[in-house]
Amino acid sequence: MNILLIDDEAPIRNNMKALLEKYVPESVVLGEADGVQTGLELLQQHQPDVLFLDVEMKDGTGFDLLAQYGTPTFKVIFVTGHDRYALKAFKYSAVDYLIKPVDPQELVQSFKRIETTSSPALNQQMENLMANRKRESDDQKIVLKDLETIYLVSIRDIIRCEAQNNYTIFYLADGRKITISVTLKEYDKLFAEHSFFRSHQSHLINLSHFDRYDKKNGGIIYMKDGSTVPLANRRKDLLISKLQELH
Repeated sequence: MNILLIDDEAPIRNNMKALLEKYVPESVVLGEADGVQTGLELLQQHQPDVLFLDVEMKDGTGFDLLAQYGTPTFKVIFVTGHDRYALKAFKYSAVDYLIKPVDPQELVQSFKRIETTSSPALNQQMENLMANRKRESDDQKIVLKDLETIYLVSIRDIIRCEAQNNYTIFYLADGRKITISVTLKEYDKLFAEHSFFRSHQSHLINLSHFDRYDKKNGGIIYMKDGSTVPLANRRKDLLISKLQELH
């Protein structure tokens, strides 16, 4: 497996080479670069199987590099610091990333994921990542993957999410239900900047689809699609506050 490393910190590149040699022995590092321009030149010389790409570099970002290069014919694993905006972008698109300093086990898991993900799926994930950078916040899309299918869903079309053990069921405006093997807690954090509200331990609703709140039977939320969701007693005041913020 042929590898290219693009990162503006030499110690990071050296550490990555050592990790690859030890934990991914089938990999071969063809070359390395320290920025956007040198990275583009490197990609003109070599066609890797996998590119490890830094997010923030002195002459731009990894996103800038990909925008100039065009649709990659190789798999990309981003390497970043604790940049919450970059991490959220990766999670929206299900794109693989590693956090500095790179953990060996996370590195191995990244390789396993990209090896078992089809090229069309990887391309769709990367296209969504780049497209989301140009979309307004209320028009962001998220990649949802189950064992057989990859879905590209507008966040504003998600009516609600429901926890089912370690799975999350998405209820969409077009009537579809999609079950994903990720906990509701993860999506609660991921959708924090959007109009979502955790009404109950097992329910996360999109307030853009909120219809009304009925105090009967302990408190029930009615969504515009006719579905109902329970409201925990301790969340009542927070719901009222959130609704006032929207209006």
